[in-house]
Formats: sequence, C-alpha cells, structure tokens
Amino acid sequence: MKPIVFLVLMTMLGLATQAQSFDANIHQTLKNYLSEFPEQTQFSVAIVDGDTTRFYGQVKFSDTINQLDNRASVFQIGSVTKVFTSTLLAQLVIEKQVKLTDSIQYYFSFPFKEKAITLEELSNHTSGLPRLPSNLNLATANPKNPYQFYAEADLEYYLAKEMEVSSGDQPSYQYSNLGAAILAKALENATEKTFSELLSEQIFQPLEMKNSSLDKDSVGGNLVQGLDQNGKETPTWDMGQFEGAGAILSSTQDLSRFVKAHFQDAEDAYSLTTLPTFMVNNNLRIGLGWHILQNEQGNNLYWHNGGTGGYSSSVFMVPETFKAVIILSNVSAYHPKASRIDELGFKLLGAQ
Repeated sequence: MKPIVFLVLMTMLGLATQAQSFDANIHQTLKNYLSEFPEQTQFSVAIVDGDTTRFYGQVKFSDTINQLDNRASVFQIGSVTKVFTSTLLAQLVIEKQVKLTDSIQYYFSFPFKEKAITLEELSNHTSGLPRLPSNLNLATANPKNPYQFYAEADLEYYLAKEMEVSSGDQPSYQYSNLGAAILAKALENATEKTFSELLSEQIFQPLEMKNSSLDKDSVGGNLVQGLDQNGKETPTWDMGQFEGAGAILSSTQDLSRFVKAHFQDAEDAYSLTTLPTFMVNNNLRIGLGWHILQNEQGNNLYWHNGGTGGYSSSVFMVPETFKAVIILSNVSAYHPKASRIDELGFKLLGAQ
C-alpha cells in the first residue's frame, strides 16, 4: 500500500472514530436527562456544525430508553414562535411595507387606550405591556387549553378599554406573550394576509419546512402526543388570538433549516433579527425576538425557548461559528424539571 493512500485511510478512520465517540457521548447525555421524565417522553435533537447536521432521537418506554429517528416528528414549539413572528416583521421592514418605529395604532382601525407603542417594542419586549391581557383569567380558564376561548372581541376590548403599560423614564425589558400576539395581528393587518399565510409564504415554503404549520390536523400522524406534568396525555394548545406568541408546530429537521438561514452572509430578514435592539444588562441583549448572550469564546449566542402544557423546546445558535442546537420534547412546561431542557441545550452546545 502506498504511504499516501495509507495516510488518507488512517485519517478517514480517525474521523469516523471521533464521530462515533461524539455520537455515543450525545446519546448518553440525552439518556441521562431523559431518565428523569415520565414514560412516553421523547427528545428530538438536532446539532448543527457548519454543513453537517446530526439528529438524535430517544423515547422512554417501560423504564427503558430507546433510540429512534424522530427528526420529522412534530412538536408544539411554544414561544420559539416569537422568533418567527419577528422574522416576518423583519421581512416586511426589508420590503418597506412597515417600519420598526411605526406605532401599532396605525395598523388597527379602532383607537387603542395606549398608542405610544412601536412594532420594534413589541418584538423586543420593551413595550411595557404585561405578559397577558387583564381580561384573560387563567385561574378560570381550562388549564389543558387556556387560550382556546379567548376571542378576537376580547382582545379588541382589552386594547380599546383596559390596555395599560408600565410607566418609567426609560424603556425596560418585560417579557410579553401579549406583545407578540399584537405584533402578529399588526402584520396581518399590514398585509391583509393571515399569520399562517405569512409564515408559509415568507418562511416555511422558501426554507422547505414541510412539517411546520399552525394546524395540528395538517401534520397528521407526525404529531408527538403531548404529556402533562404528571406524564398523562394532554391536548396541543389552541393558541387562538395568541398564535404569534406560541402556536407553531415543527420538527428538528425543519428548525435546522431555519437556524441555518441565519448563517448566510446576507443582509436579509434573518440577519436583521440578530441585530441587538436593547440592552437588558451586561449579560443579556435583545434582538428582534432573539435573546442574545455570549458564549465562553466571546461569540454572540442567540437563544429562545418555549413551553406549553404538553411540550418544551429550546433553540440555540452561534452564527459566527455556524453551530446550533435544537431540542424539541413532549415535556410539559409545568413539569418540575422542565428547566432541564434548557440546561441540556447549553450542555450540548458546549460539547461541540
């Protein structure tokens, strides 16, 4: 055997061994975390490193943990939806259909009680709006589907009669599901298209995200059954007026396409969402939708998580190094260890 050929073969063997070792470590890490959750819990994970995307799936069944290929399986991603809503905003800004500084009042036909809120402030959580409207009483709502019966008339009444924002000399960060919901409504009114149509035309179709939707009936058997905090089956939330805050259903395969769109060297909607718009403190800034941290190497780390009654998700990306981690699960946001999903994501990102 010629030396050069031998060297190439040994290099290839070394790379294969490294990949096998990496995969084994990831599977063991997932198993360690998954063991803490109820029967039928699934993890679907994508780890992106440049042009390479590795998918890992595990399910807990009869106290054993098995691997499965669930990259196309669909989970409700909850508040990760907000990043998509902000991406739509960025796209309309690039198309000059709206401006970040536009008052939201401009996009509604009835007068608001509070008018001095901009589209950007809805996107970066500096509007001063509360997390939820005052006329949505979660104490009396169905805990298995709390947003289902909050109607458009309820939201309009709140905006016209009950809307209040926190006061202060300077803007401050106040996370708001309500703000994201209003933003989606404003974009619908600006374009005369539904939120679903905008997502499909601007993001899902161009990125070939074939398993992503707002409609649980359209994803059919790909939808993973959600579990409540006790491990019992629970329905997928109908977000209603809060679609822009948490309604998207998606898969790790689709979301890997979404995060990779942020890796392109282009002045587009994806790059616009990553620009810092507000500094919360020395450790946290906000883009359009994204929370911006810094990793140990000093690179910007973009993050958002999501949780509903039957699902928890977490998405991390570092565009400067072309790395990302996506975790989808049917762990309830109300499970006492739901925060372990975010912890797992940080761990996997550090393993790359």
